[in-house]
Amino acid sequence: MIPPSLFSYDPNETILRENKLPKELEGIGATDSLGKQLDLDLTFQDSTGEMIQLRDILASGLPIILSPVYYKCPSLCNYHMNGVMTVLKDLDWNLGKKYNYVAVSIDPKENPIISSEKKIAYLKDYNREIDPNSFRLLTGKQDQISYLTDDLGFSYKWDSESKQYIHASMIYILTPQGKVSRVIQGISFDSRDLKLALLEAGEGKIGDFIDRFALFCFQFDPTKNKYTLVAINIMRIGAFFTLSLLAAFLLFFWIRYNKFNSQGVA
Repeated sequence: MIPPSLFSYDPNETILRENKLPKELEGIGATDSLGKQLDLDLTFQDSTGEMIQLRDILASGLPIILSPVYYKCPSLCNYHMNGVMTVLKDLDWNLGKKYNYVAVSIDPKENPIISSEKKIAYLKDYNREIDPNSFRLLTGKQDQISYLTDDLGFSYKWDSESKQYIHASMIYILTPQGKVSRVIQGISFDSRDLKLALLEAGEGKIGDFIDRFALFCFQFDPTKNKYTLVAINIMRIGAFFTLSLLAAFLLFFWIRYNKFNSQGVA
C-alpha cells in the first residue's frame, strides 16, 4: 500500500529535489532471494482453520505461486489479487494440475474467517472445477510470518498514520522443494511469463515438449521483469535445423549414388 500523499507532485519538495526515497518507502521492497530454501516447518492456518506446514502444501510435487498480501488491505493487495486471478484464468493450465497457488497474510491479526470469505469469492471468480486445496489463503502468527518474509527478502512495515501496511506487490515462484525459483513484480502479470516461470520451477516435470521448447527460447530479464527471446538460442535452433536439412540431403544423395553405382556394376 502506498500512502495517498505520495501521488501528489510538488516540484519544491525536498525529497524530490534531492532524489531521495520518501520516508514512508524506506526499507520497503525485496532483496534478491533467488535459490533461497524456505523453512518447510513454518506453520499457518488455512481458510478452514486447519494448521498446516509449508511442507504439507508442497507435498503435491507441483510448483507454487506465492503472494505475500493481507486480506483487509483496501488498495494494493486487491489490485494484486485481481491481477493474479486474471492471469490464472488466462492460463490454459488448471490449478492443481500443473501448479498450486498460495497467499500468506502479513497481518497476524487476520484469521481463517477473513481468508475463508476471500477464498469463496476468488474461487467463484475463477469458475473452474478444481481441488480447493490447490488455492490456499493462509493466516498465521507474527513469528511464522516474519520467518517467511525474511526468507523471501520481502520487506514491509506498518504505517500508523494510515493504519495500513506499506509493502510491494510481487509473486514468488517456488519449486516443489520450496526454493525461490523466480520473483515477478507488479499488479498485473503476463500469462506467457507466468507459464515459463512455472516451467522453470517445475524442473521439466510439467508442461509438454512445446512448452519446454519455448522455455529454451526465452530467458528471464530482471531489468525488464519479463521473459525475453535469447538470440543465441534462436541461432542454435536455426543452425540445428540447417545442419539437419543438409545431413538429410547428403544422406539422400549418398543413397542415390550407391544405388546408381550398384546398378551400373550389375
